[in-house]
Amino acid sequence: MVRTASIMTLSDLQFDIEKVNHSKASRAHAVNLVVDHLEVIPELVDRAFSDEKNHFKYCWWLEFLNRQHIEVLCPYMEIILEKAQHLTNQSAIRPIAKIIETFVLNNYSKNPNNFVRDMMTSTIKEMMVSRGFEWLIDDQLKVAPRAYSMTSLYHLGKDIDWVHEELKLVIEQNYAHESVAYQARGRMILKKLK
Repeated sequence: MVRTASIMTLSDLQFDIEKVNHSKASRAHAVNLVVDHLEVIPELVDRAFSDEKNHFKYCWWLEFLNRQHIEVLCPYMEIILEKAQHLTNQSAIRPIAKIIETFVLNNYSKNPNNFVRDMMTSTIKEMMVSRGFEWLIDDQLKVAPRAYSMTSLYHLGKDIDWVHEELKLVIEQNYAHESVAYQARGRMILKKLK
């Protein structure tokens, strides 16, 4: 008798999303569950962008996974970027902005991950630019996703001509009335743009 392997779901993993937090142990446990069962990633992505009460915790889970195993989200990046334009919860936007920044920094590093380099098509880069500017100009957002967006946009502007000029304009227009943290990141980016 041949046994067929069953496909796992998030429910099968018996992981309580209510218990996810930013502790090292929680992050490690969440990442290990997914790494051992990569077939759950599509469901994880769907839930991250769902109407569930704790959908933002699934976004955290994606970020934890991205930090340690950057290549596993590459096949899902287009759908993540597509769905990210509809996010309104700041606790969901921040980890997605961080995922984008992580991919961008890796892609423009001296030794980019091959999976990341292959994933970073012109379409993906343009989608990242769109999300970055959406979040950067949203003055209702906290500074973290906006700062991640500045960094991402700076690097993406190396390949997309108009981005640097627009980024400079947005930072300069908003600089005077933004937080100290925004100003610090803005100064750093403006210095690089000179």
